[in-house]
Amino acid sequence: MNHPMNHLNEYLHLASYALDVVLIAAGFWMAATARQMQMRGAVGSTLRQVSIGAVVLGFAHLIETVLFEVFEVGTEANELVHRVIILIGFLFIANGLRQFARSLKSLLKVKAPQ
Repeated sequence: MNHPMNHLNEYLHLASYALDVVLIAAGFWMAATARQMQMRGAVGSTLRQVSIGAVVLGFAHLIETVLFEVFEVGTEANELVHRVIILIGFLFIANGLRQFARSLKSLLKVKAPQ
C-alpha cells in the first residue's frame, strides 16, 4: 500500500529539483542582463564577477541535491561540499564588489577641473 507520505516526499524532491533549476536560470538571467548592459571597466568587471557568483550559487544547490539523491553521499560530506561551493560563489561576488569599490575610491580622489 502506498503511504501518502511517499507521495509527499516525491513531490518535495521534484520541487527541490525545480527550485534548483530556477536558481541556476536566475543566475544565467542575471549574467545575460549584465552582458546586455555592455558595461566596461570597473562596473563591467563587477557585473561579471557578481553574475558568475550567482551562477555558482545556483549550481551549489543542484549539486547538493544530486549528491544526496543520486549518489547517496552522506549528509556531512554533502553539506561540506555545498558550503565550499557557496563560499566560492560568495568569493566571486565579494571580489567583484571589491574591484568596484577600489575603482570608485580612485575615481572620487580625482579632482574636478577648475
